[in-house]
Amino acid sequence: MQGGPFRDITEGMRETMKIMAVRTPKRHSPLSNAPHPAMPSGAMLPSITLIGLGNWGTALALALHAAGISVREVVVRNRRASDRRMSEKIGARLTTLQHSRLDADILWICTPDTRIAETAQDLAHRVAQLRRTAASARTPRLQQKPARPIVLHSSGALPSAELSALRTVGASLASVHPLMTFPRKNVAHISLAGVPFAVEGDARACREARKLVCALGGEAFVLRAENKPLYHSFGAFASPLILALLTAATEAGVAAGLSPKDARRRMRPIAESTIRNFFADGPDKSFSGPIARGDAATIARHLDALRPHPKLANIYRELSRFALTSLPARNRMQMERLLDPSRDGRKKKSASPGRLPASTA
Repeated sequence: MQGGPFRDITEGMRETMKIMAVRTPKRHSPLSNAPHPAMPSGAMLPSITLIGLGNWGTALALALHAAGISVREVVVRNRRASDRRMSEKIGARLTTLQHSRLDADILWICTPDTRIAETAQDLAHRVAQLRRTAASARTPRLQQKPARPIVLHSSGALPSAELSALRTVGASLASVHPLMTFPRKNVAHISLAGVPFAVEGDARACREARKLVCALGGEAFVLRAENKPLYHSFGAFASPLILALLTAATEAGVAAGLSPKDARRRMRPIAESTIRNFFADGPDKSFSGPIARGDAATIARHLDALRPHPKLANIYRELSRFALTSLPARNRMQMERLLDPSRDGRKKKSASPGRLPASTA
């Protein structure tokens, strides 16, 4: 059977699970300013400068503040009223890069992926400028800030090499990605406790990043740089594409005569039960429905009903074909023939009127 896009991408998911073999021990530490058990006795948590205050930057700022970690500066392009309120809430100085001090132990970039490399270049120029100013003021070298800064970014798809412009100022670099969704900027209710963080980069930066993740109550694991795009696709399957699937289910409910609101309300018990069963018992023991019992007649009825809705029919067919290869199913051969995409094309061709004979001169 030819593999469809869902099968091709999801095969990658299996490989993704193999790359996350090296994990730090699971810890459930309180969010406090007390030294973390993983740190040497008397160790102090580092201070932070945040660059960018979008959905993730806001969530991180609040989590750092709750953990008693000092956020010295919040660096933004434009100082909006909402940014000012957030900075005041966490006791940080709101500034632009041009006027930043960059005197924290760690600079954490929270900008969109498309701006990370540009931000790294701008930071490198600013660090060099601050050093020249300090040197002209004859500030002792050991007191000059930032000295060998640690710089992090939070992209799930891009490696720490995206920050390579900062190597010119001796920075140690890492990427630290939270495997969590932050759909809105009003994220005060989101906790980072128990959230997995993928860490990749220089040894020194990764070491400090793991300390921060532990202090935030998260769980750090090591990821190879070349596996980041595949890892990020794993995250896409686990959150936004689940939403896409639920949206498709809503559209099917609307086609069946429900309002969108009623469709979401009616599907909620079965959707939540399915997710709970998956995490409690695994996929095989949670799988049910016509594919599991080999009910080809019901599948045929579904496909006929979905024919006027080609987008939904395509999603249904590809997911069903993936289920046949990955989950317990009966009557596989008949189901494979029924779900073959070319079968639908043959049905259309046979239903279309025959061609008129070509005219002759």
